[in-house]
Amino acid sequence: MPRRRFQQSGFSLIEVLVAVLIVSVGVLGVAGLQLLSLQNNTSAMFRTQAIQSAYDIMDRARANRDIVYAIGMEDNPPQNPPNCETTICSPQQMRNFDIAEWRADLADTLPNGTGAIAYTGGVMTVTVRWQDTRNPAAAPLEVAVTTQINVL
Repeated sequence: MPRRRFQQSGFSLIEVLVAVLIVSVGVLGVAGLQLLSLQNNTSAMFRTQAIQSAYDIMDRARANRDIVYAIGMEDNPPQNPPNCETTICSPQQMRNFDIAEWRADLADTLPNGTGAIAYTGGVMTVTVRWQDTRNPAAAPLEVAVTTQINVL
């Protein structure tokens, strides 16, 4: 009686290990892409908040054209302005309230957020600066927005 050779059916252990290795490298790559995507989304969110805040103070300045809004990046915001949402304020008090509220909003929504307002010849430039959380050792990021505002 002749001997029959048994033919192998199924996978060998080495083939399974190679397949698991390939799949695990792929899953790690996808996880890395997901992490990078989340970091970039956070950076984009901060940039969007900075631009929105710049437009906010520009709109406030347009509504109060009797006075020039200006503050340096390192200047302290006005201290203890009256709450102009509940009381009637002069244009100067409204300016102080708007700038103090704007600076507080920047500090709350952006990491190390601050801002400056420059006014030259009818052109208002608002600069918002914050620290990128992905690289704290890097220079702060900033965005500048300009608009034409005529003071009455």
